[in-house]
Formats: sequence, C-alpha cells, structure tokens
Amino acid sequence: MPIHRAALVVRRAVDALRRGPFVTAVAVGTIFVAVLLTGLFASLLTGAERVLSAWVREVPISVYLAPGADLAAARAAAERLAPGLSVEAVAPAEALRRLRASLGDQAAILDGVEAEVLPASVEARATNLSLAETRALAARLGRIPGAAEVDYGAAWLEPLETFLRRGRSVGLGLVGLLSVATAVLVSNTLRLTVYARRDEIEIMKLVGATDAFVGGPFLVEGLLQGLLGSALAVAALLGTAGVFLSRLREALPLAARLSRADLLPLSLLAGLVAGGAVLGVASSALSLGRFLRRA
Repeated sequence: MPIHRAALVVRRAVDALRRGPFVTAVAVGTIFVAVLLTGLFASLLTGAERVLSAWVREVPISVYLAPGADLAAARAAAERLAPGLSVEAVAPAEALRRLRASLGDQAAILDGVEAEVLPASVEARATNLSLAETRALAARLGRIPGAAEVDYGAAWLEPLETFLRRGRSVGLGLVGLLSVATAVLVSNTLRLTVYARRDEIEIMKLVGATDAFVGGPFLVEGLLQGLLGSALAVAALLGTAGVFLSRLREALPLAARLSRADLLPLSLLAGLVAGGAVLGVASSALSLGRFLRRA
C-alpha cells in the first residue's frame, strides 16, 4: 500500500475514533479488562515458578544415614555421585545444633536431648538444577552406602509443581474462552460504528470501492483500540506488581530476590500488547464482515 494511501486510512480511522468516543471507550475498556486478567494470571504463574526455582536452590538434598553407617565413606560416595556440587557431612551433634538454632526461642524444648537421637547425614546443595534434575540427583544419592532416607523437600515442591502444571493448562483454556468472549463483545459494540456509517459505506461501494478500501479504516480502528487497551493494561500490571512485590517480599523470604522483571518479563508484556492488538483487529473484522456480506 502506498504511503499516502496508508496515511489516509490511518487519518480516517483516527477521525472515526474521535467521532465515536462512547464506542471507543467501551471497546478499549473491554480489551483492557481481558488483557489485564490474562496478565495477572500469567504473572502469578511466572512468579510462582520463580519462587519454586529459588526454593529448589535453597533446599539441600539431605541423605540420612542408618545407625552405624560410615559418615566419611558416605560423603566420599556423594561427592562421586554429585561432582561439582557442595557436599557436607553433618554429624548428629551438628544436626542438633542446627535444630536448636532453627527453633530460636523454643530451643529449650531440646534440653536433655542427646545428639545420638538424630541421624548423621550428607547434604548436597544443587544451586543450578531444576526440580526434575534435583529429583534425579536425589535418586542417585539414595544409592550411597548406608543411606536410609533422602529428603529434598519433595513433600512441598512436587505438589507445587503439579499445581503450576495444572494451572498453566487451566489458564490456557480460560484465556481462550476470555479471548473469544471479548472478541464477540467488542465486535457487537463496533457494529454500532459500522451501522452509523452505513450510508458512507454504501456510497463507496456504489462508486467501485473494494472491500479492502472500505474496511481498512475499521481494521485500523480496531488495531488502535487494541493497542490502547492492552497498553493501559500493561501499565496497570506494572503498577500492581510494584505494590504486590514489596508485600510478597515481606511475607515470603524466598521471594526476596524476585524483581518486577521476574513477574512481568518483557516477552510477556510484548505478548500482551500484541494479543490486545490482534483482539482489536479480529473484533473489527468480525463486525465489518457481517455488514459487508449483507451489503
């Protein structure tokens, strides 16, 4: 399309937006709500995945040994099975000291408890591994001599991983339904604009204007409405993330390293803006297509 013709289409679209502020506000507001809800759900899942990854790095893989097991031999075996990782042997006395420290003011309840009641253990910290890789490493460490039990926080990590996996599946379905509902609602709203300009459209068709020439401004209107609605939603998400993050860091120590970019990565923000634009164009095309088929 020549530059002057594209400029004419954009100018006609902007003029139409100015002449119909009510329809524009409804369309932009509807797209804003749809993109905002999608972004909130996606950012929550993204943040939860970041917390899960941080949790995996914070929780050591602890191999508890059976009574009488050789702690030094167990440590040597763990170092062979987990090369490059930090491996530490924890004697019963050290385990009792750590337990006292973790209890803080409640440490008095351990008075009189002998260190021998706690098992010796070997701890390996997997700082750069995913949950799946940590799980596989824990299975390997379970084969060291004298190993009685292996703990890597599975009781908490695996249910959370399952929840996030199901949440992604449910989220994709909800986003699809929300997009369809929004497109239908916005297209029905934009039909008011099409009908208000039906005389203009019929005259252009009578003088030989193509459907592309007639529909171009309407599609650009939808594009601008989608971009505006999604841009406002992204701005609202960024503001909400700033407030939410400060409270989350206070409530959850593992979230201390979370940044706004972790909750709302640039790829997600770009996808939301692009999705809003596509939604606006699709809604305009849907409303215009009905009219052109009848014309």
